Parts: sequence; C-alpha cells; structure tokens
Amino acid sequence: MIALSESYRQCMELTQSHYENFPVASILLPRKTRPAISVIYAFARCADDFGDEEPDTVRSLELLAGWRELLYSCQKGPVDHFVFRALHDVIERFEIPVQWLDDLIRAFERDRTIVRHPTFSDLMTYSRLSANPVGRLLLWIHGYREEELFRMSDAICSALQLANFWQDIGVDREKGRIYVPLSELSASGLDETSLYERTDERHEELKRRLRSYTMGLFAAGRGLPGRLSGRLSLEIALVLAGGMRILDAGTRPGRSLLFRPVLRKKDWALDLLRVVSGLWRFPERDPEDGLYREGFREFFPSKGQEPSEKASSMIRS
Repeated sequence: MIALSESYRQCMELTQSHYENFPVASILLPRKTRPAISVIYAFARCADDFGDEEPDTVRSLELLAGWRELLYSCQKGPVDHFVFRALHDVIERFEIPVQWLDDLIRAFERDRTIVRHPTFSDLMTYSRLSANPVGRLLLWIHGYREEELFRMSDAICSALQLANFWQDIGVDREKGRIYVPLSELSASGLDETSLYERTDERHEELKRRLRSYTMGLFAAGRGLPGRLSGRLSLEIALVLAGGMRILDAGTRPGRSLLFRPVLRKKDWALDLLRVVSGLWRFPERDPEDGLYREGFREFFPSKGQEPSEKASSMIRS
C-alpha cells in the first residue's frame, strides 16, 4: 500500500500544479492544515475531471460512481490510492462529515445530466452541492462549527461559483451547458442563440443582472473574515477580494461573453496587499436593487437572521 507520506506528497503536488481563480492550500494557511486542504482539493479535482474531461456521459457517471465507492471504503479503512490513503487519515483526524464530500460527487454527476437552469434558485441548489461543501470543510478543518459561519461561507462559495460561471459562458458553450438562468436571459431580451452573438445592450443588461444577484451573495458573507482568527481570516479575506475581482472581470461592460478573463499573479498580489493593509473595502451597494436583495436573502431571508456587520477588510490576529 502507498505510504501515507507519499500519498500526502502527491496530493500536494497535484494541488500546486493546477491553476484556480482562488488560493488553494496557500502559504497563507497554517502549515499544519495545508496538507489536509490539499487532500480535499485532490479529491475534488479528480472527481471534477471525471465529470468534465470524459467525453462519454455513461463512462463519466461510472467513474464518479467508482469514486464514491472509494470514498466510503476509505471511511472504513485505508485504501491503496494516493488520494484515498491520505483522505482516510484526514477523515479520521478531523472527523470530517463525509456527506459533504459525497455532495461534490453529486454536483459533478448533475453536470452530465442537467445542462440548463431555469432560475437563480436552481443554480443555488447546484451550488449547495458543488461549492458550499468546500468552504464548510475549510472551516471545519480549522475548528469552526458555528452554523452562522457556515451560512456566511455558503454565501461566499455560492457567489464564487456564480462568478466563475459568468466568466466561463463561452467555455461552457463547448460542453453544451448554459449556467446563466433562462429566466435572466428572457428578462434581458436574449435566448440561447442570441446569448453568443455580438455584445449589445441586451448583453449589458444581462451582465448587470448577473452582477447584482452575485453581489448580494458576496454581501451576505462579507463579515466572515472578521469572525475568524489568524491566517484563515487572511485567506478568506483574500478569497472575498479575489471573488469580487473575478465578478468584475466577468461582468465588465463591453466584454464579450465568449472569451474568458484570467486573473494574473500580480492581481492576487495587489489584492493581498490591499487586504493586509486594510485598504480593501467591499463595494458600496444599492439597497433598492431587487436582485441584490434577492441574492443577500438567499442565505439570510429575514432581518433577524442577518449576521452582525463587521468590516470585510478586518483581519483578526
């Protein structure tokens, strides 16, 4: 059986070799938790590849089913696979809720069978499987168990998921998928054909609508960094700032929806500098924007449930 140390090493190597729009197991996190986060990422990355890179749907679903079998096998004992040997150790040491890992597999299965989403609500159902477990696992591994913190994390992770969708519209077209809610296409005067035509005022209206709703989601989670301690607080603040940058790039006026903007290392460096120095601030919001309010209330539907406001640039020591 593969050695545990080698299993962790390969997971960390896989994590470092893949480009993502947000920091993963970065040096901002405590050294003692980085290996565990790398294992979670490796698990999700491989499953995502089964869902995305395999051209045959039947084969893709078979691979994902096999991945699920390995997940539950490793819950019972070590498995001779570089991901699952280490994952067994992570599950035991941190008492990980395995259902959150299974939710990720369910999301990749949905990608092969559900390729249109009628409303934002349908996208939120998807994001609860595809994105929110990642943020919850990050908090869990660092010792946080409060439900309000989980909900704020869910809001940020869902917003990140949507922001990535808005910048990947052209990429998803090649896979036969449209993540833009069909209700938003209709509200903007577009359909599945005109979405890919030359940018005009209808596309600008669509980008405005997508941005407003996603901003509301980010706003619901904006106070999370100030509720965390140490380096995790910095990591989440950077994720929040980077997520806003991704959203800005994907919904920028005049941008063609067919081409994917990419964040550069210097963009992350600038955001990190602004976060650490306390210069970064969450953008001002329009309280009369109905889509913004709809996004915010997705996780905090009533006034009494809203989290206490703290500056999202605050980094606790």
